Amino acid sequence: MNQLLFFLCALLSGSVYAADPTLALDTLVVTTPRVSDYYTAITDTATRISASTLAIPFSVGVVNQALLQDSMALRLEDTAMFVSGVQQSSEDSGFNADLRIRGFTTAGSAYLDGVQDNQHFQVRDMALVERVEILKGHSSVLYGSGSPGGTVNYISKKPLEQFKHSLSYETGSYDFNRAVMDSTGPLNKDKTVLYRVIAAGQLADDFRNNITHDQVTLAPSLTWLYQPGSSLDVGFEYSNQNQPYRFDNVYTQNHVVYDRSYVDPRTRSDRKYWRFSAAIKQELSDNWSLHFASHYFHVEREDLLFGFFTFETPTTLSGYYRDIHDHYDQYSLRTEIHGQLELFGSQHHLVSGVERNASDDRLNSDRRIGGYTLDVYNPVFNYPIPATTRLDKDLTQLEYGFYLNDQIDITRFWHVTGGMRYSLFKGDSFQNDVFVPVTDQNAFTYNAGLSFTPVDNVVGYFGYSQSFQPNSGTDRSLNFLSAKQGELYEFGVKSTWFDKRLNVSSAIYQLSQNNLPGRDPLDPDYSIANGEVQGRGFELDVSGQLLESVQIVANYSLMDTQFIRHPAWQGNAFRSSPRHSGTLWGYYQLPITGLPGQFKIGTGLVFVDRRFGDDANSFEVSGYVRPDLVAHYQLEQFDFRFKIENIMDQRYVSSSIYDDTVIQGNRRTALFLVAMHFD
Repeated sequence: MNQLLFFLCALLSGSVYAADPTLALDTLVVTTPRVSDYYTAITDTATRISASTLAIPFSVGVVNQALLQDSMALRLEDTAMFVSGVQQSSEDSGFNADLRIRGFTTAGSAYLDGVQDNQHFQVRDMALVERVEILKGHSSVLYGSGSPGGTVNYISKKPLEQFKHSLSYETGSYDFNRAVMDSTGPLNKDKTVLYRVIAAGQLADDFRNNITHDQVTLAPSLTWLYQPGSSLDVGFEYSNQNQPYRFDNVYTQNHVVYDRSYVDPRTRSDRKYWRFSAAIKQELSDNWSLHFASHYFHVEREDLLFGFFTFETPTTLSGYYRDIHDHYDQYSLRTEIHGQLELFGSQHHLVSGVERNASDDRLNSDRRIGGYTLDVYNPVFNYPIPATTRLDKDLTQLEYGFYLNDQIDITRFWHVTGGMRYSLFKGDSFQNDVFVPVTDQNAFTYNAGLSFTPVDNVVGYFGYSQSFQPNSGTDRSLNFLSAKQGELYEFGVKSTWFDKRLNVSSAIYQLSQNNLPGRDPLDPDYSIANGEVQGRGFELDVSGQLLESVQIVANYSLMDTQFIRHPAWQGNAFRSSPRHSGTLWGYYQLPITGLPGQFKIGTGLVFVDRRFGDDANSFEVSGYVRPDLVAHYQLEQFDFRFKIENIMDQRYVSSSIYDDTVIQGNRRTALFLVAMHFD
């Protein structure tokens, strides 16, 4: 692995093409979001077309490149603090990158440039990401199946017309070492063929024993600007990840047991995946264009899970052993027509499309529940490998979507959004050679919005959207659970200040979802129905440039999420949903006379209120305030960055599901990065 890191450092040491300085070239205009450091005024996620964040009748949080760099974010969960109503989550012991949005987990579901990302396990390296856009309130009209809390859309880094190269090395606590290389520019003199190559390698341990976070990623891409306004993008990504299934912490005897690892040292993990992507934009006329995008993923996974199932007594855990061999394929295709037309004096912005998402997961495994026990406080891994039984699954899923969405500018002051989608979903499964009948879970979904713009920098809006999400799990009788269905109502006000350098937005909302699945208490590999949850809340977000030398992000969320229908838990709070939460993050550029370059220092405070740790509300985890410190010194083409997360090294819970699944937040972690940029 060390040799691989060395290879990555040498990979981009030279440029691909050196331009003739005497050649006169036409200027290529590349449309990018307007960025006032921490405030991005343009988003693609809510409407599938570039639109002002003010004009959209829904809440959209954008974590742009400036925030990703200044916070030294390494994973999706690191971005949660920058958007109100969003918390860290990890519902599958680190197997998926995950967020909890307005109380509802995304369950690893995410999108890459508007098309379904790898749904099997999430390995998105942040080195490939230009920004993260979070649409709060999932719109099934444009995105098909998904969580009602919201939609995560990664906007990837694209090839550029200018030569830009960077090389960075990062080191820190728990034997953390990471190298990233990024090179982009034109391949020909008229700058119609552009390239980008990003490579990243990481070796890292965890603050708990027997857990690693090793990964290697290589992602080349090409853009062909074959005619004005039209382009072809192709990309490839390979990733190899070694991160054993984590078997999180537990709550017992009235407290959380922190800093313990229940991962056997014999555990192993080898996950590889390949992505092939293509996207075409074809201008048909001044007002109409055709858009096509596709992803193909292939995943190979060899995992040995060696930990625990659940409590046997308050101080002992029953064993869990599973040897997994998994092959997964996913094909995602999307074709859209975008158009503008004037009708009865109003301006229409139409998006009409067809989407197809198909996947096939072939999993062979041997497992055993029990066979050994672990002491909660002093786990000792000296037992023999237990006898096992076979548990094989072959799951296929297919979804078609047909949709139409229209944004209408009725007048300068009034704007309307409306859309509808028909989705056809079916899935079938073999489990240990037993066929599970095909289930059809089709759905009509709608959205609607109204916004009023009394002045240019203030907008009031109302938004409504529906969501649906088929349940892929089965009960112990091998029956699929009914699809989850949700709906959102939202009122809000958005505004910009100081020449559009500072954004202030607020919203109140109500959302709900029924047919929730839960873990079968007798067997964790099966599911049971779990009722209906409703959430209500208020959110406030401030981001951008407060003063010439000060950038800030501040947010606050008030949330009340509870079961409104359940045979045993009606009226209970939904797990891991804090009533109060918020963040204050700021960067200040120090005016140091005589110091070459620029020096900035920043700090962050993350506050999360106490929460119930499970849906039965049988225990509560404490709230926390986490202070972080960051610093950045830039000298010509060199960047030096330093970060301390959790300065006080406090023990806290970032998320929880059950008393045997309590996710501990990071211990105090120091990171130092040096980067070199050159053209």
